[in-house]
Amino acid sequence: MSLITGCTYANPAGAALPIPPVAAAAPSLAPAQGDHLFGDVVGTIETSFQLIFGGGANWTVRMRNYNSMLQVLWNGLSGVDFGHGNNPPLVNRNGLPEPDEHSHVFGGYSSLLQWNLCEIVCTGFPPEGGESRRIGVASRAWKTAVLSSLDKLLNHLVDSTAIAFYIATPNAIRNANPGAVRHVPMSLTNAVTYAATHNGPGKNRVTQVLTTYQILRNSVTGLLDRFEGSEKVLNYPQDTWT
Repeated sequence: MSLITGCTYANPAGAALPIPPVAAAAPSLAPAQGDHLFGDVVGTIETSFQLIFGGGANWTVRMRNYNSMLQVLWNGLSGVDFGHGNNPPLVNRNGLPEPDEHSHVFGGYSSLLQWNLCEIVCTGFPPEGGESRRIGVASRAWKTAVLSSLDKLLNHLVDSTAIAFYIATPNAIRNANPGAVRHVPMSLTNAVTYAATHNGPGKNRVTQVLTTYQILRNSVTGLLDRFEGSEKVLNYPQDTWT
């Protein structure tokens, strides 16, 4: 149910709240790019914003014209190294696919976060033209739901198999062992503890990324604060709001 009373238009992230992922249903995977240590939280948020603002490649223009400070904060957040930048910590792997709970569960909770971020986007078409949207901060409940979803995502952030191998041997290729290895998700908190208590040549890189996550929740809260909650009409040709 929408948090906005009387909103009858569909959530762009889906008609209904996604079902929480079940770890036991995880498929076996062998990603061509290797096993990322960290799930892509910022990519999840970016997808949400693309759904909220629409316009394809013009979504950032629409965001800026909706609230210029929102664009400034987003540029700052998207430029931070959260483990998916130009030099992401990942483990290359040879052999058969392995059961990958991390990818499965992280993906499921990503969908939940996206749905909650987009849940109060209310779209309609006024008689004078354009598209009417009501975005964000319609209630405290919306912020609570979004941040709760973010916390759940961070509780499944790290691939436990990948972080252990990377800290010990960051430049090696791991041989798959699907009969014995299952990529279990690790929380951000547990990953910080693991990195602090295990040594190896990959420790500094992992610690560097983990440290940046300390700003994430406050940064997301800052983004949420810039959604105004009032109804605005989007002018498609100019990508402007009135």
